[in-house]
Amino acid sequence: MKLTKFEIARMIGARSLQIAEGAYSTIDIEELSSLKIAFEEFKRGKLPLKPIRER
Repeated sequence: MKLTKFEIARMIGARSLQIAEGAYSTIDIEELSSLKIAFEEFKRGKLPLKPIRER
């Protein structure tokens, strides 16, 4: 399933908020920015979220 740019932005934003509020990262990275951590999780395929599409 190919993700749209809007789905990608929503998932990275939601994950960034989770990390900022104390959720553990799924990757080991020295970065301090929750947004950069979430983006790196997405790039590595380790983002623990998936979109739900209505039919």
